[in-house]
Amino acid sequence: MASQNKNTIQKSDASRVSKKKRKSSSWMTSLIFRWISQISFFILTIYVGWMFYLFVRYCETGGATVYVTRSPGVEAFLPIGAFMGLKYFLGTGKVDPLHPAGFVIFASILLTSFLFQRGFCSWICPAGTMSEWVWRFGDWIKSKFNKGVRYWVEAFPVKLTCGLSMISTPIVTLMLLDIISFSSFGSPNMKFIYPFMIAAIIIPFALSRKIWPARVEDSIARVWKYSIFAFFAVTILIKMPVQQLEMMFTNVPFMKVADVRMLKFFTNMSMLAIIILSVIVVFSIFSKNYWCRYFCPYGAMIGILGWASAFRIVRNKKTCIDCSKCTIACPVHIEVEKKNVVYNVECLGCYDCVDSCPVDDTLDMKLLGYKKKIHYAVYAGFVVGLFVVFMNTARVTGYWYNNVSLQEYMERISDLDDPKYEHKQGEFAVE
Repeated sequence: MASQNKNTIQKSDASRVSKKKRKSSSWMTSLIFRWISQISFFILTIYVGWMFYLFVRYCETGGATVYVTRSPGVEAFLPIGAFMGLKYFLGTGKVDPLHPAGFVIFASILLTSFLFQRGFCSWICPAGTMSEWVWRFGDWIKSKFNKGVRYWVEAFPVKLTCGLSMISTPIVTLMLLDIISFSSFGSPNMKFIYPFMIAAIIIPFALSRKIWPARVEDSIARVWKYSIFAFFAVTILIKMPVQQLEMMFTNVPFMKVADVRMLKFFTNMSMLAIIILSVIVVFSIFSKNYWCRYFCPYGAMIGILGWASAFRIVRNKKTCIDCSKCTIACPVHIEVEKKNVVYNVECLGCYDCVDSCPVDDTLDMKLLGYKKKIHYAVYAGFVVGLFVVFMNTARVTGYWYNNVSLQEYMERISDLDDPKYEHKQGEFAVE
């Protein structure tokens, strides 16, 4: 038996040696090329945010500070408003008059995802960029830990998120079925679920890996972002009447300053918001791509749409040496080495697995049905190019700027503390 195992190992080693090694490339790799794209969009995001801050400051001071034009691109931070704009467009054929740029950016993300998977997440998205930078920094920190400590700092965020997902997902399901609502949480009858909530938190920590594999834990934790996406998709796209949206765009004061309220959320954060964001950042240090894998509803939506894409990572089984480098490199923990074609809603199209493969013509991005591999620069050109062209077309055709005048902005922003500019559990004041 030992002789047979020895012969098998020798045969495997011989086959590995005979493979054609991937040619060494120049300093420019897909990772560096992607970082250039990410940094460019990140800087653009900071610039747009800063310009919007100066615009709001101008309105708050009654014109006493330097005037800068409002940056419509800031509407990218209004995802719920973009969902509403999509429903409004599908129902009326018209673009949201208050936040047209938000709708355009959202539509461009949808189209980009449908054609090129989650390329937006890995090549453009500033939140995805920050998430990646944080976990790469975390990899350096974890390299200083011993094996036991490293295991727990990596496992704790996933275990806790898994438990929270087992709590939140059933609740969201019951809300979508109209069995409970937000008001139900104040009812004494809800106390019976507390033991189940405690049990859901304890289970991932109490069960051994033989009973509770890491893959199961990770999969349950990922459900959270899909439940968040389902909640907004069903609530807005299915349940909300178009007539209600038309009324909101016309008569609800909050909608006209939703972008300003969003800015105030970041500049005047509550203690609860600071704690939640701090926990997410800390967890992101120790758990690879924590935000993108478990929380981002945009990522859930993009992943589902990306299932239709013909762009796929394809593995050549004949030349693969089963070194596992592609699986290790994958930022979303896809077992690339076990797949001939990567059909997975989590695939980011980041090329990290391709870049890590040591054997030429073994792992590449391809258009299904064609043998020719797609260079990372070509793929990036498709993703970024379509995104930019879509937005600039909206600029030229008049679907970028809203219909709120500077004078109206100044009046409303100066009166922003009025209760009519607030909302509670989806209920808005009407004027």
